Amino acid sequence: MIHPLVSVIIPNYNHAAFLDERISSVLNQSYDAFELIILDDKSTDNSKSIIDKYKNDNHVSHITINDKNSGSPFIQWQKGFELANGQLIWIAESDDSCDNSFLETLVRIFEKDPYCDLAFCKSIIIDQNGHVSGEEGASFSYSMKGERFIKKYLSKYNYIINASSAVFTKKSLVNVCSDYTKFRGCGDWVFWAEISKNGNVSYDCHPMNRFRNHGNNTTSQQTKTGIGEFEVANVTEYLRSKKYISFFDFFRAKVVHIYSVKYGKMKGVLTASDIRKLCQIWRCDIFCALVVEALHLFSILGLKIINR
Repeated sequence: MIHPLVSVIIPNYNHAAFLDERISSVLNQSYDAFELIILDDKSTDNSKSIIDKYKNDNHVSHITINDKNSGSPFIQWQKGFELANGQLIWIAESDDSCDNSFLETLVRIFEKDPYCDLAFCKSIIIDQNGHVSGEEGASFSYSMKGERFIKKYLSKYNYIINASSAVFTKKSLVNVCSDYTKFRGCGDWVFWAEISKNGNVSYDCHPMNRFRNHGNNTTSQQTKTGIGEFEVANVTEYLRSKKYISFFDFFRAKVVHIYSVKYGKMKGVLTASDIRKLCQIWRCDIFCALVVEALHLFSILGLKIINR
């Protein structure tokens, strides 16, 4: 049996501290049919000297060092796609890591299901020192049509929290427009929806990916500042405009996120002015506002009953 070639893309910017671990975790995969494409977006640390150590490895097909910073990780993704020769693609982000069985396990899904366009696994969350702080992902494996995956999961949140946890088919890129590159932090959410829409999506509940959530990465910065919530609103509007989700899906997401910014995880992070702006972006009408306040009232009553 001829196994599919996987193009592994490592887009790097100033992650010298984690780069050796990342590249080694790819080269040590039990699945051997892969090429490695390393892209550096004009790092200002010593990333280049680390990358140079691997330039003669047989798996390395391309090393590209930008003369000018692109300003977007998604532009680097596109550059990697153009260089990729494989039937499957894995974006192995430069500050993450993984188990040696990651590729072998996910590639097996594609070999069993010729209609699968996207497969991902549970992620272990680690800090900058590699200490585990939790896990992200369902406790059960599943496979479903991409349309259902978008409606069930992507309508509310980006359930593929880390690109390093996913492998997808190169052929599915034909159906992906460049809209995802217009987003600063949530472009991957749009990208997964575009990849998913015409095929099947599979999830493996084994935690084989290690997502490094540290102070300098995009996820942390957007959570701290609350900027991510503005993009969440725009992504959900995008999914609705493309008819990937129904009006009910959109309304439910709207209620969930407005509740979150007013009373949940974003309370105290966002200013009153930001909350008003977000409600305007979410088109918070009177009925939606009433639903949000009703949920808040029920939560208060529930806490009072529990504390009695």
